[in-house]
Amino acid sequence: MLDNIQDHKIKTRLRISLYLQLVTVLTFFLVVSCRSFATQNHYRDQPLYFLAVLSLMLAYLLFKGSLFKWRFALLLRLYRLIDLLDVLTVSFLYYHGHFPVNFLLALYLIVIFLSTREIKPGETYYVMLLSLAGLLINLILLWPNNTALSRELGYTSLSFVFLVFFALSSIGLIGFLAASYSSTDRQLTSSLQRMLKEKEDVLKEIYLTQADLEEKYAFSYTLTLIQQFLLEEMDEENLLTNSTDIIQGVLGSFTCAIFGINQNNQIEILSFSGKDAPALLKVVNQKDSLVAKTISTQSIQDESSASPEELEYWQSQGINSLVTVPLVTKTETIGVILAANQQKFSFNQEQKEQLMIIANQVSLALENTRLHQETKIMAWYDSLTGLYNRNYMNIFLFSLFQESSNLLLSCIIFDLDFFKVVNDTYGHLTGDQVLAKTASILKKYSTQDRIVCRYGGEEFIMLGLNHQTSELAVIAETIRQEIEMTPFFVTDDQPLHLTISCGVAGLPEHASTISDLLVRADQALYQAKNSGRNLVVVYGQK
Repeated sequence: MLDNIQDHKIKTRLRISLYLQLVTVLTFFLVVSCRSFATQNHYRDQPLYFLAVLSLMLAYLLFKGSLFKWRFALLLRLYRLIDLLDVLTVSFLYYHGHFPVNFLLALYLIVIFLSTREIKPGETYYVMLLSLAGLLINLILLWPNNTALSRELGYTSLSFVFLVFFALSSIGLIGFLAASYSSTDRQLTSSLQRMLKEKEDVLKEIYLTQADLEEKYAFSYTLTLIQQFLLEEMDEENLLTNSTDIIQGVLGSFTCAIFGINQNNQIEILSFSGKDAPALLKVVNQKDSLVAKTISTQSIQDESSASPEELEYWQSQGINSLVTVPLVTKTETIGVILAANQQKFSFNQEQKEQLMIIANQVSLALENTRLHQETKIMAWYDSLTGLYNRNYMNIFLFSLFQESSNLLLSCIIFDLDFFKVVNDTYGHLTGDQVLAKTASILKKYSTQDRIVCRYGGEEFIMLGLNHQTSELAVIAETIRQEIEMTPFFVTDDQPLHLTISCGVAGLPEHASTISDLLVRADQALYQAKNSGRNLVVVYGQK
């Protein structure tokens, strides 16, 4: 903006100078023409001289106009030469005024006045000195004409001396005033430029601050949405997948991956987003890899910390910038987030800080998800046997009843025979081992539509969705035989075998409701117990 203002001032000055040059040419033409008519033969013997001077003045006008229009930068470098040519043109025209002091003196004053819009400081004094020099030369050359004028008008020599002094003083005074005005104008312009520069700096700072605040606000809003989403997601796989997608979107990275540590203390990829992410596993398990360094130091790392070998590998994959951030909780290191890009140094400090904030949210969400999973396991699974507990069974049955009232459902209730004797004889620790081993046998017969639960104490239950009672009875008999053949523990160098009793019932074959189904299966179990144990009894069968 400041440079444009200065250029505009200079162009305005040069444009007016160009107009003055045109006026000078026309004035020369008029003066010479008038004198030619007045003196009749004064120029008739010098036509070539007249045409040569007029041609030179026109050529200079065209040259100056060309510089102004097409070579403005060159015009600025040649300004001293241009000023000299302007004064020479005026001096030449002044000379054709015939007398030492004539009406064309105003042209000198105009040239000086035009220089107040200085291209460089001191130009006005330069033009004034040129004008004084030009006028003195004209006075010397034209002084012989004073004799004729004195005779005609009755002027004295003292009068002409006074006129000469007046002309020189006028140029000196105008030059001094023009230089003072130019200095004031330059100071005002400099102050204005300084003010505009300060204003531009302030506006730029305000703009950058506003842009930074807008970016931070946008990130804060995005972070709020991310936080809300992550904390609501209770499935770890979905959480990790969505987290990499979010990070890739926020950072604009080429690829993003989340790594974890498995039971063998090896780094494994948990989720990724982008291209060629599986190739990341080729280097992350090296001792000096960025991921390994991030885990050991629990601090953010980038490509500057990578070993030459690892950096060469990344570059071979088209990746030139990386950043790794640890996923940590108060008690453990969960894993590492890695973001990679094809451009060099594409992750600035602000992006790293944003990634660190997101990593903290992901760590918190992962910890929350795993805590939720542990809570769900505690709520749905029996801690001793690992089977579903009775609470889960009730939820499962309730959801089945909500989905459809026309169910085909079969049920087996298992009860270990003489389990109380085992507890009393060998202790509860041995009893727990028996229950766990029984559960492991039952798990083998569990499928997607056939679940096994610990019903309570030494009782277990199997629910078969879309199973006929006869199908479940066959499974119950198979389980009974396997239990009977299995040595549960050794006592006195003798393996101890146990037996199990089973009661089977079906819906709607034996009951109309789920509660009736459980009652019928329990009744069948008691019938097996009362009939000598180690039996499978289907409700209603003798």
